[in-house]
Amino acid sequence: MPVPPSPTERDIEAPDAGPDGHAESRRRRRWLKPLAWALAAVLVLCAAAVGGYAWHLRRTVSDNVQRAPLLPDAPAEHRIVPQDDKGNLVDSSGKVVTDQQGKPVDAGAAHVDAKGQIVDQQGKPILSGGKPILGTASEEVAQPKKVGTSKNSLNYLVLGSDSRGSDQGRSDVIVVAHVSDDRKRVDLVHFPRDLYVTIPGRGKNKINAAYQYGGAPLLVQTIQPLIGVPIDHVATIDFNGFKSMTDAIGGVDVPTDSGVRHFNGTQGLAWVRERYGLDQGDISRGKRQMAFIRAVLTKGLSRDVLLNPREFSSYLDAGTRNMTVDSGFTLDEMQKVALSMRNVRGGDIHTTTAPWVAAEPGPNNMSIVVMSRSQMATLAEHLRTDSMATYVDNVSPKQGFGG
Repeated sequence: MPVPPSPTERDIEAPDAGPDGHAESRRRRRWLKPLAWALAAVLVLCAAAVGGYAWHLRRTVSDNVQRAPLLPDAPAEHRIVPQDDKGNLVDSSGKVVTDQQGKPVDAGAAHVDAKGQIVDQQGKPILSGGKPILGTASEEVAQPKKVGTSKNSLNYLVLGSDSRGSDQGRSDVIVVAHVSDDRKRVDLVHFPRDLYVTIPGRGKNKINAAYQYGGAPLLVQTIQPLIGVPIDHVATIDFNGFKSMTDAIGGVDVPTDSGVRHFNGTQGLAWVRERYGLDQGDISRGKRQMAFIRAVLTKGLSRDVLLNPREFSSYLDAGTRNMTVDSGFTLDEMQKVALSMRNVRGGDIHTTTAPWVAAEPGPNNMSIVVMSRSQMATLAEHLRTDSMATYVDNVSPKQGFGG
């Protein structure tokens, strides 16, 4: 009896298929290859879109951000101008130095030159008994170094200028932004412009005077001894940048004494510029500025804005168009830091004011904010040990001007 032929591969390809089973299988295979190519094309297009968007954002920052020598390029002067509690220049014996008219010399108008001598604004040595007066060595201006307890935390000095008329170029907002080692927390420490501090090469004066005397580099050298850690980078931004950023994201909600209010850019600037009728004067104004800045950052980092390429691009463009950073803050480093902080949201941004005890008249009829040295040392310790999450200030007055 003849043996039946074995079934071929074609015969078993679709065992339950009818006479048209072979054709159906071939049709499936014909569709599979184009489908795979289509899927691959979609993935490539998505990757290209994401890559193109990332390239666009990088190009926006690169084109907009300006660079300038904002960090010190020389060691800080360790000497200061000797003065009494009235702000008068004194010599080595503590005697008040007078001018040709017999009036006390304002220590704020003098500085230490390269020879360590006290000179006037024209650079001419000021004499006492026919001899030049020398600057006084001071530990208050000793510059800190990076320590291991700081881990890989970062500290940025952010300066906001309110360019209006004769005020152009003034440092109106002084903030140290501390980024934690794990990149999950940002602390914004606001320094009142009238905080009375020691300025390297000068003497005691308002902290904003450091910026007027020597720009951002001298301000860095003034703040570093206070906070106990080096400043890694400096950025300056005009208030108009915050105005544009606010409008780019449709306005922001800001907590105020009368409840949460919605501000557009113009309304927000008007609110933070108010000077009079505030419970704590310039301290209150600083708190308003920080609340507004925090609201702008919080909404800018919200999921709604981050997932809206057009809105986030406008927000980033508005912020960087009015920004200048120090020459060493490269685009690659900016991108690296931004990526490491990609999970930071509004609730991770915290604000505080540099500790103070009173706002009162100071030397030469200045209005000054008196710093709390003990609490400032506590703040510095928390910055040095990257432990701002546990920092508490129970010293600074919550209402009124202290004293």
